Amino acid sequence: MATTAVSSTSSATSTAAANKAAAATTAAANKAAAQKIITSLSAGSGVDTASLAQNLVDAERLPQENGINAKITKNDARVSGFAAVSFVLGEVKTAFAALKDQTSFNVLTAENTNPNAFSVTTTATAKADSYDIDVVRLAKAQRSVSDGVTSAAVSLNGGAAMSLSLAISGGTPSAINLPAGKDTPQDVVNAINAAGRGVTAKLVDTGDGSGKPFQIILSGAEGSAGAFTLTPSYGTGSGSPGLSFNAGNLGSQAASDAQVKIDGVTYTRSTNVLKDVVPGVTINLKATTTSSAQVNLTREPASIKDKLSTLVSSYNDAMTMLNVVTDPKSTMDTYGATLVGDSTVRMIKQQLRGMFAGTSSTPGSGVGSLWQMGISVDQAGTLNVDNTKLDAALNSHFDDVVKTFSGNQNNLSTYSTAPAGVAGDAVKKLTDLLGPTGVVARQSQNATTQNTKHQEELAKLQTRMDGLLKRYQKQFAAMDSLVGSVNSQKSSLKSTFGGMMAAYTNK
Repeated sequence: MATTAVSSTSSATSTAAANKAAAATTAAANKAAAQKIITSLSAGSGVDTASLAQNLVDAERLPQENGINAKITKNDARVSGFAAVSFVLGEVKTAFAALKDQTSFNVLTAENTNPNAFSVTTTATAKADSYDIDVVRLAKAQRSVSDGVTSAAVSLNGGAAMSLSLAISGGTPSAINLPAGKDTPQDVVNAINAAGRGVTAKLVDTGDGSGKPFQIILSGAEGSAGAFTLTPSYGTGSGSPGLSFNAGNLGSQAASDAQVKIDGVTYTRSTNVLKDVVPGVTINLKATTTSSAQVNLTREPASIKDKLSTLVSSYNDAMTMLNVVTDPKSTMDTYGATLVGDSTVRMIKQQLRGMFAGTSSTPGSGVGSLWQMGISVDQAGTLNVDNTKLDAALNSHFDDVVKTFSGNQNNLSTYSTAPAGVAGDAVKKLTDLLGPTGVVARQSQNATTQNTKHQEELAKLQTRMDGLLKRYQKQFAAMDSLVGSVNSQKSSLKSTFGGMMAAYTNK
């Protein structure tokens, strides 16, 4: 704000100074040119006709020029004033925006007595509460490990074509076909992965010294629904050494679902990331427990009070600035007295007061306005917070406070006509005021447009005055020449009469 407004005010000063400097330079040049014309006539009345001509022009130009420059200065000041207004209203909008969504109030602290068994994270829809949690079983994905073979390139079926029958969770098997010459362990891995049937494969070299270190590892999706069977079919091939999976091979694992008890209720899920068992809470299971762990979700009112404090400060700052720009006695640099008597500022002040007064468009049953939360304007016009009332509202009527501010809405468009609570409605109004077509931008643009016209008026005035000066210069040059001629004739007559008198005297 300060940079914009200072630059606007500096523009007014520099514009006026530039206009005066240009006028002075032009006057000096015109005076010198006029004097050259008169001097070239080799005659003169003895009067400084160049200065006389310039003074006559200045007498006509300066009142008009000063009047136009005064308008430019005033409009530049208005631009600075509205820049300040725009800034402080923007701060109020930002403060309201931090309170316009229901999720803005859901700031919880999670206390977990067994973080080694599971972690807890809260989302914006979580509620303050406490839970007893037992992790009975973790979700696991099936992992099948093949018997070892000598190399990644060994033929598993004597080079003949073979197929793999894959069934997921007891469903209908699907065939994965390997053509002749494509029956190595690496070919099997490539074919399974290319099939995209929900099972992935990789070939590992265990380096176990057995002579058969290469094994294929198959992995399914997490949970019992991801269990699978893979059955090879060798057709006319030898089937040697073939492909076999043994549940006893090291690293093998059966598929299972996660199971957790929360407050005595058992929940079974296919994943260890539980997002739907406690509203607004994500539980990430890590290990089973031998006894219940406690999770306490407590509301953190300090963060909400900080947001409300910011809102109150932004309102008071805005009102202070609105008073400064309209106070004719203000001595504040840049902004003071820049919008004295402006009806737009009066309208803005009325709207701003209205955003904090009255009942919310979405009141709660116990609390439905800011004053009921202890937020009210005193006799001096300053917005204050009664922390005793605010604490009582947050502790006893928290849901009402949320509804009063947000209308229990989230990410509501500023174009929506739905009631949006104190904060949501205020953001809509401030968006209109501050938008490209809003009243603040229009007033500032009007002042800028007027100054463009005033600059054009100055240019036209200078053109007229240049023409007037030239006319005066020609007229005074002619007058000076005539006076010189008369003076010459006067001298001639005087000489003639003197000669005649001398002649008569000598007689």
